[in-house]
Amino acid sequence: MGQREDIEDSLGKIWGGRYEIEEFVGRGGMGLVFKAQQLGMDRVVALKVIHRRLCQDEKQVQRFQQEARTSSRLSHPNSIRVFDYGKAEDGRLYMAMEFLHGLTLGKLISQEGTLEPSRVIHIARQMLKSLAEAHQKGLVHRDLKPENIIICEIHGETDFVKVLDFGIAKA
Repeated sequence: MGQREDIEDSLGKIWGGRYEIEEFVGRGGMGLVFKAQQLGMDRVVALKVIHRRLCQDEKQVQRFQQEARTSSRLSHPNSIRVFDYGKAEDGRLYMAMEFLHGLTLGKLISQEGTLEPSRVIHIARQMLKSLAEAHQKGLVHRDLKPENIIICEIHGETDFVKVLDFGIAKA
């Protein structure tokens, strides 16, 4: 089954008995990301689902599990929050995270070009706060790039940074 079929097959389904898939959001190296409703909690989440082909690769399964464990240890407001992790009925692993509205730093730079120095400092300071918490817990991100930095508006604050994808973090 290809990714397109995985996307179409997933829409409207209940994952892990707790998450109803609403729409496809994007894809990454390890899996597909969906917008989902957490049943019983009335919360919208981003549900990251590992690719079927990776479920057969123990190293990739361990990496996905490590991302879930590592990310769930972080509580800084500039780090992505992970709510849950599990295995679906078909054997695929999933991770439920906070759903963010925003752009990656890479897309922001592509759209706007050179950013004002004060804005760069504001964004960098938030990234460093997230990484400082990770480092205090003995974690090194190892995949910090513009695609893993989301720039959002949260509670009226613009350029609010969220650091994602601690999948290859090293303890």
